Amino acid sequence: MTTIAINVGFSIAQAIADFFSGIGKSMVMARGAHANYEVAQHLQHEYPKMSQAEIAHMLNDRLRKEVYGD
Repeated sequence: MTTIAINVGFSIAQAIADFFSGIGKSMVMARGAHANYEVAQHLQHEYPKMSQAEIAHMLNDRLRKEVYGD
């Protein structure tokens, strides 16, 4: 009986931790995407054949891979 109570308590704690972990990752992505769009404007001279949106997309892909491990 004690094992069941411990397992249920652990699963609830794990669900809460996963929830906050997801929120944290979402916040990192939102802030990063905004920063990447601003940085893309400054990088246009480095990538003359790409638009600002294309550069931001490239940077956001790299950020997503870093944050979510895709």
